[in-house]
Amino acid sequence: MEKSVWIRSLLVATFLTSGISIGMNTVHAKDVVSNKMAVPLKKAEQLMKQGAYAQADAAIKEAQSISNATPYERDIITQLQIASAVKQNKVDEALAGYSHLLSSSRLTKEQRSQTILAQATMAYRAKKYAQATQYIEQYFKAGGNNPHMQTLLIQSYFLNNDYKSALTEQQKQIDAELKKGSIPAETQWQFMVNCQMKLGDKEGLRHSYMQLALHYPKPEYWSHVISSLIATKGMPPQVELEVWNFREKTGQLTTADEYMTMAELAIQSGYPYMAMQAMAKIHSKNLFEKSDQKRILRFEEYLGKIIDKEKADYPVKLAQAEKDSSGNALFALGYDQFWNGQVTEGPKMMQAALTKPLTDRNLALLQYAVTEQSFGQKNKAVTILKTITGKNVPAELASLWLMKLQAK
Repeated sequence: MEKSVWIRSLLVATFLTSGISIGMNTVHAKDVVSNKMAVPLKKAEQLMKQGAYAQADAAIKEAQSISNATPYERDIITQLQIASAVKQNKVDEALAGYSHLLSSSRLTKEQRSQTILAQATMAYRAKKYAQATQYIEQYFKAGGNNPHMQTLLIQSYFLNNDYKSALTEQQKQIDAELKKGSIPAETQWQFMVNCQMKLGDKEGLRHSYMQLALHYPKPEYWSHVISSLIATKGMPPQVELEVWNFREKTGQLTTADEYMTMAELAIQSGYPYMAMQAMAKIHSKNLFEKSDQKRILRFEEYLGKIIDKEKADYPVKLAQAEKDSSGNALFALGYDQFWNGQVTEGPKMMQAALTKPLTDRNLALLQYAVTEQSFGQKNKAVTILKTITGKNVPAELASLWLMKLQAK
């Protein structure tokens, strides 16, 4: 991962040395440096400005050897040690210096948080990610609120192979953005994807790609969304069929075998007329000549027999469905009649079924929205789709349909 410019800037100059004024009074009258101590400290300061760090370290050691140093003087010595270590890239010495300085009771709340911030960024730069996470957590506990530190914490967890913690922290960042009404950055969702791939979290991965496709529509995100939906195990045929229906409506079915698969799912779901529509596309798209024609014809003959039986049984099925306390059978009949060209009667039956208990109301609402948008009721379809909630496949398909219908 690339280091942010703000991190590099922090490490170029040590904020702790900027306020040193040797031999001068500070905010507190008692905070003065003795003349004896001032000599090696000023010498060290000048040598550091000249880049003579080895000689500066010697001057700092000379200051350390002076007995009866005050707490203020010891803090200045520590600050100079840190500054010298930072300039010489002596990471462990600098980190230890920061820890020593943090033990001082003289630091204000702001100075304490800024000290930990500098310590954390140095640990991150040195690829000491376990230490970096520890320091960043301390930073927030100390009242620090630099938003960049949250990103640094996430990256540190990830680079330390703690993908679960990285995922948790990234989710917090995304939730905060959503709460403000902002769209999380594309990189944030990509980071979620990276963590979920490491953890084998397929459900989470699908949801993250869904968000990427919603907010940053690119071909690769669409491909991942659809592929992950298709790969979802345990989907009822009715749900899987709607995945294929969306693929068809977005031009992703290109072979006769794919349309036959969709038709087979439609038969399994109890929608023979929808299966008939899928098979008709094989001919309208000129896919018949390029395929196993005998297999297609056998399947069409088989489908024809199912439809003949459906026509004969329809009056009895409808009467029974209307009497049932459950709306499942009536809804299925209405949905299939829509695919049979009954674009008014079919949706009416579905609407009546929606007033009754249903096994999967999300799926029913999704299918009802599909029928509405198919004959021009786009606004009504959008309204219905927005009522579908959750993280299951029908809810994610509803989001995809919303994206498609609301695209400019």
